[in-house]
Amino acid sequence: MRLLVLCLFCLAAAAALELKISRSPVIGLVYKQVVLHCNFTVLENVKKEDVAVKWTMKAVSGEERPVFQFDGNHTASYRHGSFVKTSLLPYGIASLTLSNVTLMDEGIYTCTVLVTPQYGNGKIQLKVRAKPTVLLSPQSLLNAAEGEKTFACNVHNFYPQTINISWLARKHGSRHETPLSSDVCTGVPASHGQDGLFAVLSRLTQMVNETNNGSLYICEVWHESLEKPLRRNTTLVVRVPTSYHQDSGFIIGVAIACIVVTGSCSVFFTIFYQERLAKVEPQVSSVIKPDLIPINEKIRLICNISGFRPKKIQVKWYWKKPHMMTESMGHSTREDVALSDSREDITNMAVQPLEASGRFYNVSSCLTYTPTIRDDGTEFECNIQHSTLKNPVRRATIIHVTARPASHYIFSSPQLPVQGEKLILTCVVEKFYPRNIALDWFRNGQPVEEVTQFGPFSCETGFYSIWSQIEFILTKDKEGAIYTCQIKHSSFGNVEELSYEINLKGIPPEVLWITADPVVPVAGEELRLNCRINNFSPNLINVNWFHNGSPLHTGVCHSVSIIGANGLFSMWSLLRVIPRHGAGKAVFTCRVEHGALKEYVERSYTLPMLASPLHLDS
Repeated sequence: MRLLVLCLFCLAAAAALELKISRSPVIGLVYKQVVLHCNFTVLENVKKEDVAVKWTMKAVSGEERPVFQFDGNHTASYRHGSFVKTSLLPYGIASLTLSNVTLMDEGIYTCTVLVTPQYGNGKIQLKVRAKPTVLLSPQSLLNAAEGEKTFACNVHNFYPQTINISWLARKHGSRHETPLSSDVCTGVPASHGQDGLFAVLSRLTQMVNETNNGSLYICEVWHESLEKPLRRNTTLVVRVPTSYHQDSGFIIGVAIACIVVTGSCSVFFTIFYQERLAKVEPQVSSVIKPDLIPINEKIRLICNISGFRPKKIQVKWYWKKPHMMTESMGHSTREDVALSDSREDITNMAVQPLEASGRFYNVSSCLTYTPTIRDDGTEFECNIQHSTLKNPVRRATIIHVTARPASHYIFSSPQLPVQGEKLILTCVVEKFYPRNIALDWFRNGQPVEEVTQFGPFSCETGFYSIWSQIEFILTKDKEGAIYTCQIKHSSFGNVEELSYEINLKGIPPEVLWITADPVVPVAGEELRLNCRINNFSPNLINVNWFHNGSPLHTGVCHSVSIIGANGLFSMWSLLRVIPRHGAGKAVFTCRVEHGALKEYVERSYTLPMLASPLHLDS
């Protein structure tokens, strides 16, 4: 609803607001964080309540969807991990941060900023890239007999699809690298798994003899996500059979005949064996996981197994879940996290399709799971068994979950500051995880030294809360000072800031955007416009409505002011109108005046053009 009102209000703005945005395209890496910069010219005495911001994106598929919105008081994040630091809006910064970037984030982003009466927007193209992982088989020193030898270069987890793979060889003792083009077979990159990333296999087959002893074989990968090419290499050690010489011509002749016959058979069966029957050990990646793991949100753990033969393989997933041990002793609480003694098979939670790539096989095993706070410290293990392995290959990772604070705010005591008396400002952060957190106070950007902190203390099972407090005698020189509480916690992915401005005239009201009921006006039916005013003190406030700049006295209804648990007042003001066809464009404005405001605050609603005179219903 607020997004619709914001769009209508933007269309009514007269002046253009200049934006400075990131130079397109911006490159974002998969599973990493990216910032789309959007700065605007700041007017004098602008507060964040005076600024409205919305971010939308048009995907590569053409689908348009909202990303983030701030209406002056409330935020709405439509894409998990997206945020704008609203504390920086008074400084002209409306940049958007996206955490855990995926291919779904690629597209054209639009930053729209409204600072009444100025309005502006700008577009930024985000291109998502994924850097390839390269595995060369065999990876280590190779001890081989003379004959045919195959090297496999498995490249996976890259995006976009275009990639260049080349092979080179360097003789022992030489610095010169010779490109190899013959007997190279490179497949077509194919998408694997649900994340849309690509994989491809390139193979090099070489006839080796004693002249290749000590040679270095190199697989070189070029991709647009890389600053320089990735290289993997292996050294070849060739075993040369010992030659025996006899004086007897007969024995030599028989030997030569046997060699010719058996050699022909050996070459045939060697080639057939190497190409079709030889067992190749799988290459196993580490477990891929997101950088930030919030509770109660689905995550994916990926283990890539590639370049093996035969195709029969067993991939299993296990976990060792932590358990919480809480021991109450008087008024104290102790919480310890420990891993359970036995692991549990969770293979049924994984999807692991088997894919053929030439004469080799690949598996991209993807485990999907939704962690809770009790899963912090859980060890996930991907276990691979194959006929080429003497022992199973084990890849393990431990996840550490986070929980964003359920609420964080500043309150003052007393609610209405009085010059010459003590003022206490308290920064409250409630229900977060993990326990480690840092709160710092600043006055007009300068650190405040004398701070009292309570916590972090346990507030619910597994969650924590903290209070940070400063106090001082309120003198006249502190009028207008801005106190900022800076919060550093792993769940934010960045620093969060809360601000409080010293105002001896009271607490200024939060004026929300006008809501309409129904959302889409219908000709001849009553339309109710509601303007809500929250958290002000003292309880002296003036609210008026205007139609195209002219005061309205009919159809207006005000509620009584209600005091909340925080000691501040709230109210609403309602305007009733009946739209008629032919009325033309109409703008309704709610104007709020209060002693703590430097000037009145207005919120407007633009009625779409219908077709007849507009009547006001008293």
